Amino acid sequence: MLIAVAFILMGVMFFAGMYVAGALGSLALILLQAFSDNPVWNIMGNRAWETNTNVNLVAIPLFILMGEIVLRGGFADLMYRALSRWVDFIPGGLMHTNIASCAVFAACAGSSIATAATVSRVALPSFRAQGYQERLVVGSLAAGGTLGILIPPSILLVLYGLTVGESIGRLFLAGFIPGILLAGVFMLMIGIASVIWPAVAPRQTGARFWSWEGWVERLLFTVLMVPVLALIFIVLGSIYFGWATPSEAAGFGVAGALALAIIYNFVRLFAGNIAALVLSMGFARQLSPEVRGTLESWRVEYRFSGEHFRNYCRFMVSMTMEACVSAARSSAMILFILMAAFTLQFAFAYLRISITMAEWVASFNLSTVQLVLFLVVFYLLLGTFMEAYSMMLTTLPIISPVLRAAEVDLLWFGIIMIILLEAAQISPPQGLSLYVLQGARHDVARQEVADTGQRVETGTINDVYIGVLPFMACMAIVIGLIIVFPDLALWLPDQIKGPR
Repeated sequence: MLIAVAFILMGVMFFAGMYVAGALGSLALILLQAFSDNPVWNIMGNRAWETNTNVNLVAIPLFILMGEIVLRGGFADLMYRALSRWVDFIPGGLMHTNIASCAVFAACAGSSIATAATVSRVALPSFRAQGYQERLVVGSLAAGGTLGILIPPSILLVLYGLTVGESIGRLFLAGFIPGILLAGVFMLMIGIASVIWPAVAPRQTGARFWSWEGWVERLLFTVLMVPVLALIFIVLGSIYFGWATPSEAAGFGVAGALALAIIYNFVRLFAGNIAALVLSMGFARQLSPEVRGTLESWRVEYRFSGEHFRNYCRFMVSMTMEACVSAARSSAMILFILMAAFTLQFAFAYLRISITMAEWVASFNLSTVQLVLFLVVFYLLLGTFMEAYSMMLTTLPIISPVLRAAEVDLLWFGIIMIILLEAAQISPPQGLSLYVLQGARHDVARQEVADTGQRVETGTINDVYIGVLPFMACMAIVIGLIIVFPDLALWLPDQIKGPR
């Protein structure tokens, strides 16, 4: 009876449109008030204090702030151009750049929605200019953005580790190989689709992979990316090798990202002078007309001046303020949900709901694989109307005792769950990333109309729905591989951290 009451109340609250934190916290209070003789408000106060004074939680707002600074600091266009030089010769052309650039941005930001929104605004004008089939393009942007919640540093992996008591460092390591594998499967699917249907992705004209000028451009852009890659390596490496806690590494990441934003945008003040210097060098003749044209425009437009310096100062102040406000907003939302989820977890444990459910599931004698497959279907259905944070923090207090009772490896299951949450982010009809991408398509179209004065066809949200379906199939393949070969997730943490 108690289980039925709990789930009926939860369903009523969610369908009534209550905020997730309010629904979870209210459910915990109602259950404790009705079925326990303990002082409810004291319990709520203790859970709130214990949750919000956990030192590991400091990593969440810091990683979010690091990602906000990277996404707003002006690196997107540079990184996209640099990565495009390495993959534009592969069948599928610039669509591989979407996956690669989203993966790199994901390693900085840890947010699928922010990554997809940022990269799409840089990428879509190039695709439209070169005649790509836009359905698969927006699908690649949506799918690439989801890598942000699997490739470390992932906010959801931090939340998962805190909720189930797993090491965050091990979870980061466990997500690395599946994340790279998933990106590789995405790129393989794009390549195969481009070979079978050439109209999907026209071959890049002038893709000069083996030419001297191609390598000059490639190395030049790669050198410009080195500071960002170094920041990622230091932040993640310090966690992997035990040099710093996740919170300490996140703090360094914030300082490093802000320093890079200051330096990068300061160097842009002298872009005209630097362009003039590059054009005067001998190797400038080996650059493509496109790059030489860009340098010529910089030489004319970006000469250092007092007005440019004032604009730089205004930009840095506004960028920092916007990043802090956005990070505070996201962090508050996550921490409220986390506090309510921990309170509900306590209520379920105190009232023995978790134990009863674990015993009930155990009575079916399901194998580990059968239980995981059941949860895969459950999360795919749930993902059609809930976003990732809500899904994880609503369900983990309920299923983690069941998983422990079934002796499921929570480190291994955590990676499967994160990929399922990725699928939820792009699952029609309610995946949040889909609407962010459709909004980006409209923004780019409006900018093109303003620049050219010509009407641009944007397409409907159905294009985005259709475009993500092949990528969801790729996610299903990777989940199947991880279920069949658990070492894809467990080998790297055991090698670096030692066996548990």
